[in-house]
Amino acid sequence: MTTVLDRYFEIVDSVESGDSDMGDLRDVFAENVLLLHSGEMVQGRELAVDFHRGQAAKWKESKHHWTASVEADGSVTGKWSQAGLDLQGNGCSGSGDVAVSLDSDGRISRLHLTLTGGSDRARVLIAKHLEVWMIPDRAERAKAMEGIYAENIRFMEPDDVFVGRDALNDYIDVVQRKAPPLSGLVASHLQNKEFIHWTWHFGFPGNKTAVGSEILQLNGDLIETVIIFSADMDIVVEGTR
Repeated sequence: MTTVLDRYFEIVDSVESGDSDMGDLRDVFAENVLLLHSGEMVQGRELAVDFHRGQAAKWKESKHHWTASVEADGSVTGKWSQAGLDLQGNGCSGSGDVAVSLDSDGRISRLHLTLTGGSDRARVLIAKHLEVWMIPDRAERAKAMEGIYAENIRFMEPDDVFVGRDALNDYIDVVQRKAPPLSGLVASHLQNKEFIHWTWHFGFPGNKTAVGSEILQLNGDLIETVIIFSADMDIVVEGTR
């Protein structure tokens, strides 16, 4: 049986053959679709279509492979992978899990693709870092934190420092309750040995936006320190103090 997830990946891959500009995604996305993709987040059909255009522009060529299983409630879950060439002709790949919720018309109302493996180690670690901040359940989030943060993680904002997974978990609770972003995009990233520098763009209620960057210090595949730089931190932390 063909699922809406099959149709989604078929459309995403069709742009490589010149048969689509991603506009066909409007047929499978609900108007207010929530897209969570490799740690990034946007909401709304047009923003989701534009996001996929931007993703496709990063590849010279690529192909997805996936599995799809329909659950009892009508949702669809599976695994996904993507492999191909980047714009410089280098081989690259990514993989993870996927979960889809549908609205009453059978369109995708929520699409969540995690990035758990791939050729770009820095981007995978950034995705896992961002995913932690999206998990609403504290116990589930604590478990996920063990897989990406060192036990004595230091999270350094310009005005506050949180030390340890428990303290950071408490802070994430506050952020989710009082100041959750409406969108979040990874603008760029670079790795130098055990350091990752990446830049972000977040959207907040009231048409407020914030740009900034982070330095992640690694110990193996765990993040030991997060240092945040932004001239817009008043927007990012608004309401959490």
